[in-house]
Amino acid sequence: MIRYGLKLWSNNTQWFPEAVARHARREFDFVEVYSNSDVPHDYTSLAALKQMPVEGVHMGHLDHAGFHEFFLTDAQTEAWQMTVALADFFRAPRIIVHPATTHKSDTFWENLERLQDDRVVIESMPVVSPYGGNPRQFGAALADLREVHGRGVPQCLDIEKSIKAAVYYEMPYQEFLETALTELHPLYFHISGGRAQTPIDEHMDLWDATFDVPWVHARLEDYAKDKDIFLAFETPKAGAGLENDMKNMDYFRTARGTTAL
Repeated sequence: MIRYGLKLWSNNTQWFPEAVARHARREFDFVEVYSNSDVPHDYTSLAALKQMPVEGVHMGHLDHAGFHEFFLTDAQTEAWQMTVALADFFRAPRIIVHPATTHKSDTFWENLERLQDDRVVIESMPVVSPYGGNPRQFGAALADLREVHGRGVPQCLDIEKSIKAAVYYEMPYQEFLETALTELHPLYFHISGGRAQTPIDEHMDLWDATFDVPWVHARLEDYAKDKDIFLAFETPKAGAGLENDMKNMDYFRTARGTTAL
């Protein structure tokens, strides 16, 4: 079964009561919390989220210490420690981490060893960042994802980012996703909308996506028929709040397609 997840930042305290109420109405199944280390954690407010399953805490925010260049430098240690503390607070089973844009295989594994936390889950990435810079060197290609899987590290398969990687590598995104599902066996996922004509990472509403959302829905439904998978929505909140996330979840729930490639 697909379990539907709401993503909240740790400082989104204004939305916590609404999230709890919506969860009580069974509008979604779990929460992923993004650790915004630019703001001290308000654990009194965060305690409200313990009324819901917190399946993952996302590493962040590092705006002033290189969020997309996470090497656990001295400047990044506090942000990492805040992320770990938040995961401990919620007893979250996963800490989602981005590979650094400039990581190569050797530096990626060196950094992972320094983290020393068996809750780490590696998120699949696009090659091209919306913030510019050089193409990502590790963490987007299927060969990289196979390497991570081969060493027994769990992965978060980001549907939109995987589609963007497929565009960059000039392969059908359905083939990329099918290979990832059958070879990597992920249980945790992210999803948002995006255009299938550009490799640049985007976080759009699903109804604005130009990839085949009904096909993705059908394929994940089939994949989850004998197990629970966790699908966190990284859809826009600006100007709309949680209602927009609910609309995206409902849009995905009702999408209908075929599992055929």
